[in-house]
Amino acid sequence: MQTANTADTGAMRLWNLTYNDPRRWAEVHAISGKPLGLWASLKAGGTGSPRAELVGGSGELNELVSVASSRTGCNFERTTEGAILYFRSRLEVYGAPFARGDISGVTRMPEGDGERLTMWCGWTHPNGTPSSGSVDMRLSRSSAERMELYIRRWLVAE
Repeated sequence: MQTANTADTGAMRLWNLTYNDPRRWAEVHAISGKPLGLWASLKAGGTGSPRAELVGGSGELNELVSVASSRTGCNFERTTEGAILYFRSRLEVYGAPFARGDISGVTRMPEGDGERLTMWCGWTHPNGTPSSGSVDMRLSRSSAERMELYIRRWLVAE
């Protein structure tokens, strides 16, 4: 498993954001844009998404989630040009930045008492090669509706 702090890692661009390294944050913000300021956040009705349980995804994301012995919570933070998906694994905080247009679709499926939401994504690496992946989350029905609206409104390519 490759967990470089500032490099693309196969099917999902993940950064270890546990430590405050300005170079890492600069690379994450180069993809997703800077965090919204106070007034922009208030106008937009907040920057955070509903909290979800991260249950799987593509490449290294799936490996990081399967290692955790407890539930892995995740949420998005809206930025000026997209959003950042945050989650914890092995006492580390990881971030996956997404630019507007990286997300190609969202699928919701009933699962027990809640729903499973799958977010489909794709992007072009700086060297020109295309990549794709997915993020699987489990939420309550009401949170799944809000999360789907959040993703479609701010991230899905139109």
